[in-house]
Amino acid sequence: MDLFKWFRREKGAARPHRIVFEKENTQNTYIDWEDQMKPRVTLDDGITPEEHQALAARWDEMLKLAEAIIWHNYLDPDSDDLLSEEDSFPDIRYLTGNYYVADVSYGYTYRDRDGRAYHIKEGRLRHKHHNGKEWLEEWQEMDSPEITRRYMIFLGLHLTGNENGQEGDYMGLDLIAELDALDSPMEFEILSHDVI
Repeated sequence: MDLFKWFRREKGAARPHRIVFEKENTQNTYIDWEDQMKPRVTLDDGITPEEHQALAARWDEMLKLAEAIIWHNYLDPDSDDLLSEEDSFPDIRYLTGNYYVADVSYGYTYRDRDGRAYHIKEGRLRHKHHNGKEWLEEWQEMDSPEITRRYMIFLGLHLTGNENGQEGDYMGLDLIAELDALDSPMEFEILSHDVI
């Protein structure tokens, strides 16, 4: 058995574990490991307090789904999704299994019938895309029947690592979910992961 496979097998017991910081984030700013504060929470313009509360009430469900993603994609030594090459990122050998929530955002996303995303700009909805030669913009009115408004939840997670004998930020993991209604089934997708 080569050394890398031995490390992977040893790390198999590291299940996701959320670290909860008690220090208030009074400025509601971006946080990292050194800050050890509660996450930054942002609300998109227009989302009502009732909608925010209904989405936030599903916190335990969100964390359960996030932990399943962390386990399957980054910690499970038997997962086919893990990169096995040396010098790959993330490297399962450095992950502690610990994570904390750094960012939470609740809002809306707007999509046309083809699933293309629109964003609010200057009081209208804009879809900006590149056709290989130039940037193009398509516009719709806010009340356009061509557009469906969905709820959006963004989770910015930080997974910790232990590279030099001390635990610290190792990887950022951004997850996003879109829901048709406040009580719709929830499923997160990986938006990105990167080095912190």
